[in-house]
Amino acid sequence: MQVADHFAPSFSDSVAEARLRTTPPSFIGHSPAARRVQALVHRAVRTNLPVLLVGPTGAGRETIARVLHHFGGGEAPALEVLRAKGQQSRLVSLGSFTYLADLEDLPLEEQARLPALTGLGRIVIATQLRPESDEGRSRLHPQIVRWASGVRIDVPTLAERIEDLEHLAMDIVRRTPARRPIGGIADNALDCLRTYPWPGNVDELEEVIVHAIASGSSEQLELRDLPAKLRVRDVHQARAESPERQLCLEEAEKQAIRRALNYARGNKRKAARLLHIGKTTLYRKLKQYDLE
Repeated sequence: MQVADHFAPSFSDSVAEARLRTTPPSFIGHSPAARRVQALVHRAVRTNLPVLLVGPTGAGRETIARVLHHFGGGEAPALEVLRAKGQQSRLVSLGSFTYLADLEDLPLEEQARLPALTGLGRIVIATQLRPESDEGRSRLHPQIVRWASGVRIDVPTLAERIEDLEHLAMDIVRRTPARRPIGGIADNALDCLRTYPWPGNVDELEEVIVHAIASGSSEQLELRDLPAKLRVRDVHQARAESPERQLCLEEAEKQAIRRALNYARGNKRKAARLLHIGKTTLYRKLKQYDLE
C-alpha cells in the first residue's frame, strides 16, 4: 500500500530521512476487506485526527498503527506502543504519536483522561470490543469512543479475508531468513492453510509459516512442513465431508474457473488473479477437472 508523497506531514529532515531509509510497513491484501482498510488508512494519513481500530488481536491493528506512524508520525522516530493493561503509569503525558492497545483494559475514569493527555500529539487507539456490543458499552467510555472515532477502522479477521492468505504467507516467507531459497507454497499446503479457522489471525499465520520454513528442506513449503495441528485437522475435515458435498464443491469450483477463463479470454495468469489463487493451483485444477 503506497501513500502519496503529498500526504506526508512536515517533520524534521532527520526524522524524514530516517523513515525514507526504512521499508514502509503495509497492510497487505487485495480482498475487498483489505481494500476497505487501505482506503481508510489513506484517509487517516491525511488528517491528524484520533484513529480507532476495532478488531481482534493479531489481525493487523499494530501494523496499521505502524503505517500511520511511518507516514504521519510527527517527530516520533519510532512507534510508541502502550498496553492499557499494566502500563497505566505511563499514561501521564503522551508523545507526538502514541498507539494505545486494548482500550477496554483501561478503567473508565482513566479512559476519560485521554484527550487531555494527548495535547497536540496524535493517538491511535485499538480495542477488541465492538463499541455497539453490550460488552463494548460497559467497558468503553462512550465519550472517548466518539472522540477516538475521528477515523474508525474495523480490522477484519484473517478468516474474513482468507483470499489474502497466499499473499500474506509469501510476504512472511520473503521477510524470514532461511538457509535456502523458497519460491512458493505447495497446493495441498495452501489448501490446508485456507481451511484452518485462524483464531490467532495473521500473527498465528506468521508463526505457522516460520515453523514451516524451519522444518522444510525443499524450495517450496510442503504440507509436511506445517505444524501437526493443521495437518491433523485437514485430514479429519476431509474424512468428514460427504461425497454429495464434495461433488457440489467441485461443480461450483469448475463453474468459477470457467467464468474466470471466459472473462480473461483464456489468459490463465489473469484468470488465476481473478480467482485469487496461484497460477500453479489453476493449472492443477484445470487438469483435475479436464478443463484444458
